[in-house]
Amino acid sequence: MGVTGFVWNATINIFEDPYNLMKKTDEFIESKLIWKAKQYSLPTEFAFYFNDLSNDIQVPFLAQIDILTSGKPVLLFTRRTEEWTLICTRQVIGRDKKGIIKLNFKDIKQIFSAEIDPVLKHQSVDLKSIKPKKEWNEITIIDRSDLSHTFYADSGSDLLSLWNILLMAKRLNTE
Repeated sequence: MGVTGFVWNATINIFEDPYNLMKKTDEFIESKLIWKAKQYSLPTEFAFYFNDLSNDIQVPFLAQIDILTSGKPVLLFTRRTEEWTLICTRQVIGRDKKGIIKLNFKDIKQIFSAEIDPVLKHQSVDLKSIKPKKEWNEITIIDRSDLSHTFYADSGSDLLSLWNILLMAKRLNTE
């Protein structure tokens, strides 16, 4: 009597991006955004988990976004003034004095401080006039069409948190 059997040939590419092994659902992106926010000790006085806000606060924001396009709202960054930035699972949405700005994460090309924008444009700037990082309260995002968009948070750690969370969201949506 001969021995019979079968060999199962499976290979695992250890160099493959682990994120591609999972479908990037809104729930997955939300969990990654919250995970990153916790690394920056959010919430703060001006930065919040959207789900923790009361319905009275959530409703005006929900009225200004399209959940089908933006995904689920996750993090809200505010300032003492009326500007705010809402990070959803597919878009970053901001409001300033001019109106609402919506930008898909996959369309983000570059993120930097609005303070260094003139330097990047090779304009003459007295470097002493640039505010210290702890005073920065807005970031500039350049999209794939090379258009510039400004998003806001409270100065200091809130802005740096916003910046780093958006960098992660961009990477998650371009990998």
